Amino acid sequence: MDAKVHYSVLGTVRAMRGGFQLAVGPPKRLALLSLLVLRAPGPVSLRDAVDVLWDDEPPASAVNIVHRNIGALRKLLEPGLSSRALAEHLSRSADGYRLLLDASTSDLLLFRDLRARAQLAVKNGDAAEAALHFTDALRLWRSPVVADGTQVAQHPVFTSVGHEFVATAKEAADVVLTAAPASTEEVLTALRRAVDGHPFDEALHSHIITALAMTGRQAEALDQFERIRRALADDLGVEPGAGLRSVQQRYLRRNRAHHVAPVRQTAPVAFGSVHLPDNSVPFVGRTEVLDQCRRFLPSAASSNSAATIVALCGMAGVGKTTLAVHWAHKSTEHFPDGQIYVDLQGYHPARPPLGATQAMRAVLDALGARPAAEDRDDAALGLAYRSALARRRLLLVLDDVRDCEQVRPLLPAAAGSLVLLTSRRRLEGLAVTHHARLITLSPMALDEGIELLERRIGPERVRAEQACAEQIVELCGGLPLTLALAGTRALMRSRFSLASLAAELREGLRALSSRDARTDASTAFRRSYDALSAGAARMFRLLSLHPSHEFTLRAAASLAGSDLRTARENMAELADHHLLEEVAPDRYTRYELLRSFAADLSADADSNEARSTACARMLEHYLYSADAATALLTPHRRTVILPPPRPGVRPQEFSGRAEAADWIVSERFVLPALDRSLGHHPQGDTFGRQLKAMLMMPIPPDRR
Repeated sequence: MDAKVHYSVLGTVRAMRGGFQLAVGPPKRLALLSLLVLRAPGPVSLRDAVDVLWDDEPPASAVNIVHRNIGALRKLLEPGLSSRALAEHLSRSADGYRLLLDASTSDLLLFRDLRARAQLAVKNGDAAEAALHFTDALRLWRSPVVADGTQVAQHPVFTSVGHEFVATAKEAADVVLTAAPASTEEVLTALRRAVDGHPFDEALHSHIITALAMTGRQAEALDQFERIRRALADDLGVEPGAGLRSVQQRYLRRNRAHHVAPVRQTAPVAFGSVHLPDNSVPFVGRTEVLDQCRRFLPSAASSNSAATIVALCGMAGVGKTTLAVHWAHKSTEHFPDGQIYVDLQGYHPARPPLGATQAMRAVLDALGARPAAEDRDDAALGLAYRSALARRRLLLVLDDVRDCEQVRPLLPAAAGSLVLLTSRRRLEGLAVTHHARLITLSPMALDEGIELLERRIGPERVRAEQACAEQIVELCGGLPLTLALAGTRALMRSRFSLASLAAELREGLRALSSRDARTDASTAFRRSYDALSAGAARMFRLLSLHPSHEFTLRAAASLAGSDLRTARENMAELADHHLLEEVAPDRYTRYELLRSFAADLSADADSNEARSTACARMLEHYLYSADAATALLTPHRRTVILPPPRPGVRPQEFSGRAEAADWIVSERFVLPALDRSLGHHPQGDTFGRQLKAMLMMPIPPDRR
């Protein structure tokens, strides 16, 4: 008997072995199998299983029911299994249950693989190959509803996968109609199947009308337009949108059934009012941020008098774009007039930031509502833009925003739409002028990073060297970009151990270099650094000399030799660009990868004398601050009289004993590192005695 089990979820759920269908069992078990196949090769946690299998309040025995059904599935898939630890089909780990399958055993994974190949072929300019892969993918769908036949068929976890079929049908139509016209009928069948489940998706109707018109069926195309026009009027009380009207004018009024004018792209935009960039990048975790975003959906903000603006901010490489696109794909049903993505190129490695007029034209093109005359002035273009957005409920994803001014002209005023921004800046000005909701995206937690690494290189390899995998996540700073680079490196060196990769990463950021400017970590950080003022850039470089990941405003001012006002301005600028974070008033922290990057910059840009002098100022800052704390806490133990500090040193000042004790507790772990640097200071012996006295100073119990 063939031991391989083949799983189908694109329609009725089935598990097949050797050409025979396995009897899965009752509906709950069938639904659980559907969820496992849907999430594979990722895990299904116990909580997820309970949430999906019970619409209302789960019974007290829900966990036991899940365990029993897992056991029954394991026996079904591997009847001779002696121990679950030896399972080759259904395994269990700390993060949940997993079906161990791939594109050769899952119709859903095969579908996604074919779609990804098609999209890559489009990117490489091979339309014929793309058309072949698209049509092969569409043939796999027996129904646009995943888990059909189970009681959870309408659960969002399953219905969201149906959107992949819709999106693929649209993508296939764009390619097949011109590159493989012989397959038009096959794509037309897929479009009609998709529109059955999404009757008000105007983009689907537009593709159907185009396919009919291009094959000479003008009457059918006209009938298709009239049906959707009547449905919109009768059921929704609206007229067809600009995109659908544009298709009608192009093919039905002008009788241009056999020719499609090439589309001239004026900006990097996902054309079509319901198109978004590909969502195939592995996505894990981010549950809290996704929950925050969901609260701002139109159903939850229907009382707003203006459009909802959500700004997703964070450092380079933290995964802002991936999260925004993922959330947009999961939220399509809330925006009946479509979703539009525009890359504003704020920090693009080769192109200048996109201007407001270019971005407006891109959005209007996607809606089919661009002004006819190319030479219309900016005022007329802005009026057309605001008018087009005012009549629609859209999700507008504006990616890679440079600053507030770049994006302000693009924000709609009317309620109903949601604008999702991503930026390396904090965009606080938009919170003031447009009541924008600001969400800061932090690096991934350890468990999220491990899951992402598993998605990249496989769970078996990660579990075989769990400790080394955890080190890799920590050395990558929890950044999806650097984790993806590390995962790719591990895949390319499949015979190398993860321990060897971790050892390489300990050498610093240079170990994560890539020849691709879009994915190189140093290049990504460099684009943020290049946007800084000269003073903030110098401060960023010199902070790499600090021995701790955490420091105060006065310590930073001493390092730079600047006054407190200038230091505060520079630190605020660095925080705005997410190159450090203010964790408490006048206390900051930064990530190790950024410290490594700053150290490389400082070695190239700052002279040895400048670095040595900065280190001396920092050392004196801590010693004079410690002396001030000692004077308050244990004045009888002051045995060393220090000479005046050099210019530029800004010792900490304390208002009382409690404040001095708090500082000692906060900085105590920095002082041993400073002790190792005393030999390079001209007054090292004197400072050393003072430092040792401070290290032995008793700390009040309530301040420890």
